Order: sequence, then C-alpha cells, then structure tokens
Amino acid sequence: MKTKMRTTTLLSFALPAAMLLAACTDESEDLSVKGVSLSETSLTLKPEEKKTLTVTFFPGNAANRNVSWSSSNAEVAAVESGEVTAVKPGSAVITVTAEDGGEEASCSVTVSLSDPVNVSGSVEGTWKKYSIINVTGHINVPQGKTLTVEEGVEVVVGTNGQDENTTKIEIIVNGNLYCYGTEEAPVTFTVPAAERTAANAFARLWGGIIGSVTCSEIVLEHALVEYTGAVTTATSPSVTAGLFKAGGGEGMVAFNTNNPAGRYVIVNSTFRYTGEDAIYVQGGSCIFAHNLFYACGTAGGEAINVKAGCKVDATRNLMYSPNTNAFKLSNSGAGGERYQAQINAYNNTIVNAGWRRDPNEPKGGSVWAEKGCLVNVYNNLIVNCMFGAKAPQFAVSASAGPDLNSHIDYNFYASGTAQSAVAQHVANGTTTAFDGFKPGVADVVYGAHDVRGEAAGSNDPLFVSFPFAGNPLLSYSYSSAWDFHLQAGSPALSGAYTGFTPYFSATGVTVNGKEYKSPAPAVYFGAFGN
Repeated sequence: MKTKMRTTTLLSFALPAAMLLAACTDESEDLSVKGVSLSETSLTLKPEEKKTLTVTFFPGNAANRNVSWSSSNAEVAAVESGEVTAVKPGSAVITVTAEDGGEEASCSVTVSLSDPVNVSGSVEGTWKKYSIINVTGHINVPQGKTLTVEEGVEVVVGTNGQDENTTKIEIIVNGNLYCYGTEEAPVTFTVPAAERTAANAFARLWGGIIGSVTCSEIVLEHALVEYTGAVTTATSPSVTAGLFKAGGGEGMVAFNTNNPAGRYVIVNSTFRYTGEDAIYVQGGSCIFAHNLFYACGTAGGEAINVKAGCKVDATRNLMYSPNTNAFKLSNSGAGGERYQAQINAYNNTIVNAGWRRDPNEPKGGSVWAEKGCLVNVYNNLIVNCMFGAKAPQFAVSASAGPDLNSHIDYNFYASGTAQSAVAQHVANGTTTAFDGFKPGVADVVYGAHDVRGEAAGSNDPLFVSFPFAGNPLLSYSYSSAWDFHLQAGSPALSGAYTGFTPYFSATGVTVNGKEYKSPAPAVYFGAFGN
C-alpha cells in the first residue's frame, strides 16, 4: 500500500514538468539584437592609413546582422563597410548602428601628422599629404623627373649655412614640380617654427624655388612661400648652374623660371617675407592669378617681375606693400630663344606699393614698364601707392620704353590722406599717394580712361573693410581681417575695359595634364568686385 502511494505521487509531479518542456520547445527563441560592440574603441592613424573595425553582436546568434556606418567628420576619417581611412589631421567618431533595434557602438579616431622626413640632394616621387618634410640641404628635382607635393605638406627649410661660404639652402627644379594644396590645407614652404618671427620678416633665411633652363612645368596651387631671398655665394647651386650672377652676391627670389618653352601656373597662393622679388620669371607661358603678395622686398623688390622669354597673364592678385612695384615689366635679356616679353596685367588690386623703396632712389610705385616689353595694363585698382603706372620714355625711345603697341589705361587710382614723413619724400614732394598720381609726375602714364581723384582723400573705392584714409604708407603688416571687395555704390564697380582677350583665356596653359585658363576681364576695377 505504501509503495503504490509513492508511485502515484511521482507521476503527479512528472506530468506538469513534461507539459512545461513541451511549451518551451514550441515557443520561438528571441534572436533580436540586444547590443553591439566594436573591435576597437579608439584609433590613432596617419593620413591615408586604413584600419578595419569588426562588429560583435549580442546575442552572438542574432538573426539580423545588417548594420550602417557613419563618421562624425568624414573629412578627417571616412568609413565604408567598417574600413576606416584617415584623411587629414583631426578627430572623428566612427559609429556603427544595427538595423535591428538601432543599437550603436562607436570608436574615437585621431588622425595625426605623418612622421617627419629629412631630405637633401636629388628628390622625386610624391611627398604625401599632411607630411612634414625637413629640408636639411640643397635639393633638386632631376631633369626628366617629377616631384609632386600633396595637400597639407609642410616643407621646412633649414637655415644653417651649407658650406664655408654659409650658403643658404636652395630648391632647384630641373624637371617638374607639382604642388597641390587646398584652401584649408595649403602646401607650405617655410622655416623652422622658432624662426617664424616678425624680426625675421626680411632675414633672407633660405633661397627660393628656381626652375632651371630644363624645367618644363611647375604648378603651385594653394601654396605658401615665405622667408626667402638669401644672398647667393660663389657656391650657391643657382650660381654654379649659371642661373644667377657668377660669383654670387645677388639676392634670391622666392620663385624663378628660366625656360622660355616652360609652362608655369601659380594660383591661390601667398608670397610673403621675401628679401627680393616674390615672382621673377625669365621664361615660359605663365598664369599668375588669385594670389596674395605682401611684405615683399627690403631695399628693392617686386611682387611680379617679368623679363624676356615670357608670355604672362597676371590677374585677380592682391599686392600689398611690395617694396618697389607690384609689377616690373621688361624685355631685358631678349634674344635667341628669349622672345619678346608679353604681359597682360589686369584686374589686380595694388596697395601701398613703392613707399619702402630707398627714398634716395624714388623708383616705381605700382607698375613699371620698360625696354620694349609688350604690355596691356588694364582695370587695376591702384590705392595709396607712391606713383601711378610708369613707363620711362614711352613713345619717345623704343629701347627705353615699352613697345609702342602697349596699352596702359582704364586704371583706377585712389589716394587716402595718410602721409609719409620720410625726409626725402618730403623733399621730393611725394608725401601722399595723390602726389605721385597727379599730372606732371615724371614717367607716369596717363590713360585717357583712367579714373583719378581730385585730391588726397577723394575717389574712395569703398572697400568692405580696409582703412583707406589712414593706413600707414610704409606699413607691410597685412591683416587677414581686411576685405578688399567693393561695397555697393563703389565708383570702382563699373567702367573697366573688357575689349581685350588675355593670352590664355581660350586656350589655356596645360600643366601635368590639367588645362588652366585665365579669367576674362571684369567690368569692375581691381581683383574682387563686390
């Protein structure tokens, strides 16, 4: 009796358990995504470096494993299917999101500059974006070879003397040089950070970029070139190659060419703190457009200096306080392969030119044309410069003045009331810009369609932001807060000449397979309009 009762009891407990097991087997398992994680929560990469992130799901057997990827700043770090590509220095957050339930995980990415590279001697190939190139000795791009410099590269030129003559470093281009910066990340040619001081503005810390007679192509897009102008020695590479005066003792320029068959384009670039000229070309088809020049030259020096063997369109440039001229245009050196210098200098804004020239030699002041060059100087906005456009003995001496087919007209002159206190300026009667603009000044060309004020302080072009009336005439300190666009109602917004065709507006200058075209003449004076 007792045994029978135990059996009955066991059966009564077993039946509910069997029923529960059957219920669990019939109900579907929950495989929805409850969470995700990434293989890395932080990364540090160099530009162009890649890293693949993998996703872990919870539960591990989740049914829907579809995800989407995003970057908080794709310009710093991009992501596709989990592969992260570093683009430029900065920080970004990579996020993965599960399609099922929207669960997320993230990884912080820091992109740092590439490791510095030391170079000297012969160079070619590519300097990768956002790298630091320490130039420790003279460098050259060999004939027939190419050096490409990508965006964000900082070329730091050493300032130590290279030999017993304390020769400063030069960059000689015998082949091709292509510099492709961007507005946000220019290619920079500079000196060590500790030497980038106001005291060194005209210290001539290194030579410059020199295209030799075999250099076929150079392009500078969004580049910055500064602290150039070292005085050559007998052992300077440019001297031993016959590109600068034998024996040395000549101030280097920031950019130079020597091949009449070459092709050279400089756009959206800045030249500053040069001991001599910023651009000095002795050969080639050239476009110089949308550039900024300031603090160019010490005892002398121009923003753009053109000699025989060149055909040039120079336009939409802002030239602030070049030592002598914004443009010096000459057919000097003509003969053989060096054909007549031909220049269109139009729609440029020129401010404070000429005042820092040696006052005992009051030469230049905005534009200087001489020695048989063929020029069209139109539509320039010439403000607070020491003199108007000059062409010595124009129409008097074909050897001294520019080609008789030249045109210097349709330029807008404006003088504020700021005065120079330099003794020689006072003695010369040129204490305001108006003194150098008015009729009767030696060598100044007066075009029939020029726009000139009646006195110092008149003819204000109405810049959006610039102290037209009182900006110190000898100042070379440039403010990035200035805006040289023209306000509505500016007298410089209309009246410019559009009836000429720049050399390279239809068929441009092709460099490295890309065709660059010169902008058409604008209806306004100067570089910017409104």
